[in-house]
Amino acid sequence: MRKISKITISFLLIVSPYALFSQEVSSWLEGNAVAQKYYQGKKTLKKSNSPIDTIEIPFIDDFSDSFVEPKPGLWSDRHAFINNSYAIFPITAGVATLDALDFDGSHYPAANSFPYQADYLTSQAINLNYLPSDSIYLSFYYQPGGLAEPPETGDSLILEFYNPADSLWVKTWSTPGIYTPKLFTRVMLKIDDPAYLKKGFRFRFKNYASQIPNTDQFDKRANVDLWHIDYLELDKNRFISDTVNRDVAFIDPIKSILKDYTSLPWSHFEAAYNTQRAPFIAVVIQNHDTISRNIGTTLEIRDLLNSKPVYKVPVLFNDLPSGDTIFYNYSYNYPFDFSIGDSGAFEIKTIIQTDVFDYKPNDTLRHIQKFHDHYALDDGTAEASYGFRGAGTKDASSALKYNSFLGDTLRAIDMYFVQIVDSVNTEYYFYLNVWADNAGKPGTKIIDQIGMRPEYSDELNKFVRYRLDSAIYVKDAFYIGFTQTLEKLLNVGLDLNRPNKSRIFNNIENGIWNTTVTLPGTPMMRPVFGKDQTVGIENKPTVMFSAFPIPADNYIKIRMNENLLLSASSSLELIDVSGRTVRTLNPNLEDTVSTSDLQNGMYFLRLHDPASKKSSAIKIIINH
Repeated sequence: MRKISKITISFLLIVSPYALFSQEVSSWLEGNAVAQKYYQGKKTLKKSNSPIDTIEIPFIDDFSDSFVEPKPGLWSDRHAFINNSYAIFPITAGVATLDALDFDGSHYPAANSFPYQADYLTSQAINLNYLPSDSIYLSFYYQPGGLAEPPETGDSLILEFYNPADSLWVKTWSTPGIYTPKLFTRVMLKIDDPAYLKKGFRFRFKNYASQIPNTDQFDKRANVDLWHIDYLELDKNRFISDTVNRDVAFIDPIKSILKDYTSLPWSHFEAAYNTQRAPFIAVVIQNHDTISRNIGTTLEIRDLLNSKPVYKVPVLFNDLPSGDTIFYNYSYNYPFDFSIGDSGAFEIKTIIQTDVFDYKPNDTLRHIQKFHDHYALDDGTAEASYGFRGAGTKDASSALKYNSFLGDTLRAIDMYFVQIVDSVNTEYYFYLNVWADNAGKPGTKIIDQIGMRPEYSDELNKFVRYRLDSAIYVKDAFYIGFTQTLEKLLNVGLDLNRPNKSRIFNNIENGIWNTTVTLPGTPMMRPVFGKDQTVGIENKPTVMFSAFPIPADNYIKIRMNENLLLSASSSLELIDVSGRTVRTLNPNLEDTVSTSDLQNGMYFLRLHDPASKKSSAIKIIINH
């Protein structure tokens, strides 16, 4: 059984002298937002790919040329998550991850604190009608955990072979979980049993996971026990000492072409060009072979929104010694045309020219660089979550520093909240904040918006856009973030691939701002500029409702905007300063809130419509 204390012990980030009470923490993910969105876009959700008669060996997959789901031509199910962000030092760019979530990013019904069978990764039927003397081997690499939560000894990764004659799956290899950092390990298995040397042979990986028990620390129940599989090969004429991948490949994805950010508003990029455009596009190439290789490398950039010629860098040839890794920088001078449109999107493609016997899918990398209406420090994928928990964190604040290269109107803040079991964190209200700069730290609070709470979205990147009640003009340094109203973890998404410790500030004790001490990533909060057509932000926000009298004595009357259409699921809540809901009304049927039994003080009246994702809040004073 899992030890409840393990995440707190290993990933608790102490930032206060009152360590036992005030805690800045990172936690594991509750769901896989990328997979959920990917499969929501499919017309039909199936747990299996279409069956194929049989495929021939060699069977090779390093997961470098697929996204989210395994290649249907090789794999018969979709449970594994194909990604480029969870593993540490993969063999090549891209891995297959088996975790505690189903194929669409949801939890398995059997999930509990005891080990339960979770994901599968099952091959299509393979023609293995060979003799034992043909020396057939299956090899692969595996890694527990990586950047995400690793499995414990009670969990396991298992490999099974399928006996076509008896229609039986037989356990062939397994390894227990290990709660320590570990790089990829190679496994080499000979297949010489006649029961498997038949047409229709299959193999599959499966993992056993276990959840933290259902305690009051809801934020710890998450996506756990991850295993990553890379560079799998099944072929004949191999030997036990055949441990060399005779391959030159990219081993890391292309990063943003910006120095500090992953995205900028297109209208700001021209002002930021000289200081933010990285002069090189960096990639990492490794020669896995035992001999030196001569490779050609090139770069292409394509404007995806406008009909313009593809920009190409001439091919350069280099000798890459055996086993060496090269951090290659592509020099480029792409002619960005800032006068075209209000957005930008560019496909950046890097290509290796290698020998004919190399595995070709890992010789090409692609990255889409987008410029729209927001700044981003994160890469859009959360490997963990972030916030404050414990006594003394009721009024804790977190701030993330940005720098606007062009004076512009800040109109909204995009935030990604990781879902907690039963969505309990959607009841944790917070203040949405913007601070001015004060000598490199958050200074005057210029936005203190009440009545906010975590919401989940079905947008592509799963961010929710929180509109500011009052748009503000900013330039140069400023800070966005939140202030808690409860001693509960809000679970803001945390990108572990882009650390930004110098930009993250917290204010937990005595009103003093400090940079984070050990937070290993970037909270997923983004400032949005200019007019946003997708959410209808205008110069003046639409007033959804008003309330009177204020101060209130025995009741509050509600007056709705006559042009506002609310769904049947909308609600009106009266919330005290601790975030506790003390009244809930149906705004379609009721227009009066009784307050006669409530204590004097400040409250928030919040209107929320889940169907349209619209919400609004106003401050209420009760004084008997």
